[in-house]
Amino acid sequence: MTRRSRIAVAAVVAIAIAAWWAVVARRSPFAREPAAVRAGNQAPPPSAPGSASHGSGAAISRARVGAPPFGALGPAATISGRVIDIRQQRPVGNVEVVFRGDAGESSTTANPDGSYAIQVLPGVYRAFVRDDTVLSVGRSDRVRLPSLPSAEIAGVPDEALMTTVLASGDADGVDLSVVRGGLVSGHVIDLAGRPVGGAVLRARGGGLRPTLATDVAESADDGSFELRLPAGTFELDASHPRFAGIASAADAQLAVRPGDHLTPTLTLTAGCMISGRVVGRDGKPASDGAIERHLSDAALEFAPAGRIDADGTFRWVTTEATEVTIRAWPWKSAPSPARRFSCRDGARFDDVVFQIPDRRAAIEGVLVDQGGEPVGFAYVDLAPLDPGGIAQQERTDALGHWEVYDMPPGRYRVAAQADGRGVTSATIVSPRDGVRLELGGTGRLEGTTSRLATGSFELALGACLEATGQVPVPQSRRLVSVTGGRFAVDGLPACQLSFYAIWHGQPVSQQIAIPSGGTARIELDLGPPLAKTVHGVVRDGAGLPITGALVTATRHGVPDTTARTDVTGAYTLTTASGAILRASARARVGAAQVGGANVSDEQVDIVVEDPEDDPDR
Repeated sequence: MTRRSRIAVAAVVAIAIAAWWAVVARRSPFAREPAAVRAGNQAPPPSAPGSASHGSGAAISRARVGAPPFGALGPAATISGRVIDIRQQRPVGNVEVVFRGDAGESSTTANPDGSYAIQVLPGVYRAFVRDDTVLSVGRSDRVRLPSLPSAEIAGVPDEALMTTVLASGDADGVDLSVVRGGLVSGHVIDLAGRPVGGAVLRARGGGLRPTLATDVAESADDGSFELRLPAGTFELDASHPRFAGIASAADAQLAVRPGDHLTPTLTLTAGCMISGRVVGRDGKPASDGAIERHLSDAALEFAPAGRIDADGTFRWVTTEATEVTIRAWPWKSAPSPARRFSCRDGARFDDVVFQIPDRRAAIEGVLVDQGGEPVGFAYVDLAPLDPGGIAQQERTDALGHWEVYDMPPGRYRVAAQADGRGVTSATIVSPRDGVRLELGGTGRLEGTTSRLATGSFELALGACLEATGQVPVPQSRRLVSVTGGRFAVDGLPACQLSFYAIWHGQPVSQQIAIPSGGTARIELDLGPPLAKTVHGVVRDGAGLPITGALVTATRHGVPDTTARTDVTGAYTLTTASGAILRASARARVGAAQVGGANVSDEQVDIVVEDPEDDPDR
């Protein structure tokens, strides 16, 4: 999302459904030493506490890090479920299931049938699977300021991507989703073919990231690196003190399929590098913020292209050979004057200083919660409602105060949100002082699941929908327990909320009004597919029955059952709700879908068309 931009980018949050260990130089990203050691605390972890089995043959958990005896915080909760490959809809066994909490990690190994059981103290946990062949994945929040890949996050578990589990008592059916991925083990070289060590490689694509940050790696002295990625299309970028990036855009593109082992060779180029510092009028370092690049001849056409570090320093790079104009814009400040640079391969502009002018804010205000308490370090987004306006994003200080600069006169929609405290939006006119934004609080969602009596589903939040736009909410994923076909979720933002309910990777899109301090109720069509006997008639475009047509039922992309039509064009087969039926006869095809109604017998007629009329060809 842009930092300051004339082009208002719609904040439409699409939830892609599929779901870090500390960096040790040139070590496998799947290292399993305890978190206390990784953090620099060399005290050895305690002995694993005893635990009783849960169910026949259930694997027993082992405490990983500093967890107190189970009796210290109350009786242990036994959490059980299965590990599910959401693309193949099959259980995955013999993988490590990890629950990460305030006291550290506890883990267990799933049985061959994918089932697991683990004992943990009551509390809130982040759950994921750690394995070389399957990945737990999650969707990151939007990136507000672009930055170069950093070795500090390579292989470091990202809790924001993990599924949240509330362990308040024994729970069964807590299923964890994984996807199968591919291995990328390549080499980094310079233009002379020499290996480059210390380059940080990052794969970006589709918004999905492995929870263990195996999409970021640092090259060894011989230039080798290793990434583990979910299936998909990715673009690689690279960071190194002596190089601007990957020389060829084509070499930076990767298409990964399950089970792939790719071995790319990436050539780094010197490119153009601009580095220096950002200071205030008094010469002291400015705060962090954006380095912006001029996009066109229009004076206001700037967009974020890099990041200012917390100490006011910056390093901006490009592999383009062109004239570039950039400026600095720290948070809660006016932008610096822009400067122009002639970039070419090997160009270096060191000790560049951007000075921030001392100007009055165009709009300033305060963000508070429902109780009137200031909300610190929250984001405030402004979008223009009149021609000539610019979009901006800003951040509140510790006392909830915010201010924006260089806003052309006109109407703006201003929105803010804070996790666990709600959202708000308002229309204001620039210039203006004393704007008070009050968050709307949270509410509760209760409901039933039509086909899931006991188990769990993931709740992925999208946005608060309003007449004037959308307010994105944090991309948290909560694992919601279902007991007796009922569930409840607290702490949701009070608004017209869009969200996805996801069972075994199958999303159900929903919208509902969450009342502040109140409860909304909903029924979700979630759970195992219904077994069905499906029958019908296959006809051509003229309505005549077709003898001998092959009817195939496909579930999750995998053929399930088949049948042939008789002399009347009739067929019968057994499959499940949601299956896709495809009929083919003499180069003519047709398709239909089995419905989700709670019936065991369903009629589905199929019409086949000539190839040129087939919408799927």
